[in-house]
Amino acid sequence: MALFYSEKKAKKTTKPTALQGVTIQDLDYQGRGVAKVGGKTWFIENALPSEQVDANVIEEKRQYGMAQAVRFSHKSANRVEPDCSLYAQCGGCQMQHISLDLQRATKQKALFQRLQKLQSAPIDFQPMIVGDDQGYRRRAKLHIGWDKNNVLLGFRKKNSQEIIEVEQCLVLEKPLSDFLIRLKALLKGWKQKKALGHIELVRADNGIALLLRHIGQLTTQDRENLNAFAEQENLMLFVMTEKDEIQQWRGDSPYYQLGDLKLSFSIRDFIQVNASLNQRMVTTAIDWLELNASDRILDLFCGMGNFTLPMARFVEKVVGIEGVQPMVEQAQHNARINGIDNVQFYQTDLAQPFADKPWASQSFNKVLLDPARNGALFALDHLCELQPERIVYVSCNPATLVRDCEKLIEKGYKLIKGAMIDMFPHTGHLESVVVLSK
Repeated sequence: MALFYSEKKAKKTTKPTALQGVTIQDLDYQGRGVAKVGGKTWFIENALPSEQVDANVIEEKRQYGMAQAVRFSHKSANRVEPDCSLYAQCGGCQMQHISLDLQRATKQKALFQRLQKLQSAPIDFQPMIVGDDQGYRRRAKLHIGWDKNNVLLGFRKKNSQEIIEVEQCLVLEKPLSDFLIRLKALLKGWKQKKALGHIELVRADNGIALLLRHIGQLTTQDRENLNAFAEQENLMLFVMTEKDEIQQWRGDSPYYQLGDLKLSFSIRDFIQVNASLNQRMVTTAIDWLELNASDRILDLFCGMGNFTLPMARFVEKVVGIEGVQPMVEQAQHNARINGIDNVQFYQTDLAQPFADKPWASQSFNKVLLDPARNGALFALDHLCELQPERIVYVSCNPATLVRDCEKLIEKGYKLIKGAMIDMFPHTGHLESVVVLSK
């Protein structure tokens, strides 16, 4: 194993620019090979366990480094040919070169090992909740650029701000993927190409919703072309010409079905990108809370009611808490249109103490947590003051889940059960659900 160093006359450096003959020892849950070089841990993209690689260094820190495999003297039997021809350049997926079984096993192992280290009592780890590994994504953000007056529509390249053109995407739901080439044809004739920002697409159950970010007002011609295109494609059309100021130009409000519930959402509201696994995740959370008619449930980080409203069917009362006022109003609207009257929604900054809030004076015996990637640590002390007997925690970040579970265990809770949800196949993202009991 050898290290090659770049020469710089201005100052000496000991940082390598390349790694040669590195043997990959493990795989992390984000799909990067793990190797030890001179006592330092290196995370190497596009490298699998047992492979020997040469790699270009991307970044080096004191305790670890990042690199990209560029040559192989030995390849793993778990390496597969990516289905997407753009995979080597596109930054959307990170794991298409890894067999699906190994992707799932690696993510599950990483999660389960870290959780079990938190306590001596065994945790009942359930089989992974899985679905289709292609055509599963109902939401996408498309970047727009231009090259010699030619519009580029697609995703960011790996480790770059450059845009790679995409005419189809295998992980998008097929109607969205098929839509891309027609969308590009519209933009090709755009008059103010440099005013184009980005486009967000959502496939709702009542059609495709499109949000165009545009720098300043549209020309008359661009506006007419856009409206005609939206009419032809039967789009729900939203346009943003000023920061955070969105106008709806056409169509109804987007919504999705969750069982027999209809959940409306605003174009920029967070919704789970995988519709089928969202349904199974909600069902699992309800099952693991062991709901009954006398339960009073607190749903923290409730959004527009994805868990709150389905839970309300089984219990005496649910209170949903969300930090963003427009989402609270959306949740209230969803309760009304579905005829659910045993729920209440409140806007509260959960980073601040909330034991003195009027809603917190109510008694809750069970809690559902579904925070963003930064987790719920800032809310746990205040939550434990309410002394719920059972907590179900849904997480999109294993690092913050482990940290938060450690805190809850210190507060007297025990991890009972857990499962991984393969919400984002071929990517380095990991969704999971656990249940803790007092």
